[in-house]
Amino acid sequence: MKTNKKTVFLLLAFSPAIVFGHGDETHEEKVKTTKSVVQKSVNTTQSALYEEINKSYLKNIKPIFEKKCFDCHADPENTPWYYTLPGIKQMMNYDMREAKEHMDMRKDFPFISHESPLNDLKSIQKIGMEGGMPPLRYILGHWDSRLTDAEKKEIISWSTRSIKLLKSEKKHK
Repeated sequence: MKTNKKTVFLLLAFSPAIVFGHGDETHEEKVKTTKSVVQKSVNTTQSALYEEINKSYLKNIKPIFEKKCFDCHADPENTPWYYTLPGIKQMMNYDMREAKEHMDMRKDFPFISHESPLNDLKSIQKIGMEGGMPPLRYILGHWDSRLTDAEKKEIISWSTRSIKLLKSEKKHK
């Protein structure tokens, strides 16, 4: 009987919350036209800056993102037991595909995205300051998925430093 209660809970918790999955933003147009922004040629100065930012990312931020973001923005190492339930699997696959189209974290910084690395950092900074990730329906099934205050502080600090680095490089051009 416990399995039935879990299934009912999950269906009730996840199904009506589809609207909250990614807010009201759509990225289809940007994805089609600018999917390869990061893959464009990068000058030597930018490359060095990206390496510096990535070094800090690997040390301080990636461990946080692995725990809190990689289930959708990368390839999850394990899927929960309810992933095999009809309907839930399709919904989760859709959410993971959508998340990766927005910001794919399977590679290190700079992420594969429909935005520039600078704009990705601004988005990450905004999420650290204002929230918005993970989506409500993910939180309903993963109570510990919200960022802690210490994690938010670390992400905001890293993104702010990184934004300043990239902006300073733009000024020197």
